[in-house]
Amino acid sequence: MSVPSSENALNVVDLQKALQQFSYPVVIKGRFYEAYIANGYEQALMYFNKVADKWGLPVIVQEFLTGTEVNVIALGDGEGNTISCVPMRKLYITDKGKAWAGVTIDDENLIELTHHFFQQTQWRGPLELEIMKTSDNKYYILEINPRIPAWVYLSVGAGQNLPEKLVLLALGEKVEPATSYQVGTMFIRYSWDLITTMEKFRQLTINGEL
Repeated sequence: MSVPSSENALNVVDLQKALQQFSYPVVIKGRFYEAYIANGYEQALMYFNKVADKWGLPVIVQEFLTGTEVNVIALGDGEGNTISCVPMRKLYITDKGKAWAGVTIDDENLIELTHHFFQQTQWRGPLELEIMKTSDNKYYILEINPRIPAWVYLSVGAGQNLPEKLVLLALGEKVEPATSYQVGTMFIRYSWDLITTMEKFRQLTINGEL
């Protein structure tokens, strides 16, 4: 499994040393969340301070890769088996790199990579793999998130009810691995305005309920 090169920086000196090992642009990432693309030292320093203030140290300096961003939502049984696996391609990405729209894709390489991950780690539970597929068809794991991602309902819509399988697994029941899903299933996140009165809003704020 390939990953982009990265260095941890605990201070400005570490940041300068790390930057010498990469060519711009580079990615400045928080230890828990948030990532920024820096095109020069001043930008890298600004993002370093911003991320450190918000998420603490160390700050991660990572090689910048270009290509197609793809994700996998999956569930492992803790014995090396893949119970559920649905890959998708990001169609619309927010300024923080999060998928606001995506579509399930047919990519055997992603599925095999996920199987290999579970076989090697014996991971029990859900996870999300964030992967960059480069122009020369290499797959680099950018992040492994050991939780259900926000776009989980896409797996249900594509034919693999991952949350249900997770609950059954937690209850100790025998869960059969899912072997297929509907390619071309999309999700699009949206928002709407909620209209109410100041009195109801005040009541909700004070009491926590209406």
